[in-house]
Amino acid sequence: MEETMEEELLGGSVPAPCPHFGRCGGCQYQHIDYGKQLLLKRQYIERLFSGHLLPGCFPRPVIPSPKIYGYRTKITPHYGRIRCGEEPIGFRESSGNCLVDISYCPIATDGINAKLPDLRRRIRETPTKRGGTALLRQGGDVITDNPRDLLCEEVSGKQLHFIAGEFFQNNASILDSFATYVSRMIADDCCDFLVDAYCGVGFFSILAADYFEKVVGIEVCQQTVSMGKLNASTNEIKNVEFLIGSAEAIFAAIAFAPQRTTVLLDPPRSGAGVKFIEQLLRFSPRRIVYVACGPTSQANEIFQFLPHYTLQEIQPIDLFPQTKHIENVVTLLRRE
Repeated sequence: MEETMEEELLGGSVPAPCPHFGRCGGCQYQHIDYGKQLLLKRQYIERLFSGHLLPGCFPRPVIPSPKIYGYRTKITPHYGRIRCGEEPIGFRESSGNCLVDISYCPIATDGINAKLPDLRRRIRETPTKRGGTALLRQGGDVITDNPRDLLCEEVSGKQLHFIAGEFFQNNASILDSFATYVSRMIADDCCDFLVDAYCGVGFFSILAADYFEKVVGIEVCQQTVSMGKLNASTNEIKNVEFLIGSAEAIFAAIAFAPQRTTVLLDPPRSGAGVKFIEQLLRFSPRRIVYVACGPTSQANEIFQFLPHYTLQEIQPIDLFPQTKHIENVVTLLRRE
């Protein structure tokens, strides 16, 4: 992020609560006041999009996380070969590949930190010829280290199930605000239909269903599609359908009129990719809402839309306090 100069300009150093801060690669901003973290992240998004911004269209102030410590509902401690039972179990160094031994992580939830000592003990009691990665994952009040377990998180009054080892947002404290904002952006009086690409377990499909006549969520993984169907059934939502789609023909099964359709995409950090964007532009929906955990990829792809779409709003959302990472939502409206 090239944050050094900005940190000097902003000032506002605070004591980092973690004794491993600076060596552990998990956090980068614990020494910066949270309000100034938000300013840094907004400036980062503005810099990324500066080549594509239309007059008067600048990133909005970052939506802050209600919790800035104790928020993270998933950690994945690493370990090397276990021989004597005293080897480090923790996270990679900020520079280098050595492990920092972590017995307590201040950005993880209290429940996860309470379970961490037992997980570390069990790993050290089992000699191994090679290292690995462990898991502690929380859903609601349930915490597991089994990646196959089924968990559930309540968001905006809806029950969302997910598999512990699969993708689900890791900051439960901000999910209501996150879902409310994205639902407001995808709603359009002229759009009766929503296509939720990269839909995961149906997080946005389920929470935005009331705004549309019909919602189709598309994923490439059968297990994830099954979770989406379970979530629709659990919440008694009848107007959402989940489909398995291939990357080569993601819109092949979509019969919606494009001029009455919003497309929501929430791709992996690497971005949506050329093939997907080409298909999306051929489909030509009225509205596009692009949610990104990798704003750099998002900014690099946005220029492909601008000949055909007006950039309406850029909204950073801080799902990752104390780190350099930021979620970003871009809303586009098709030019008439």
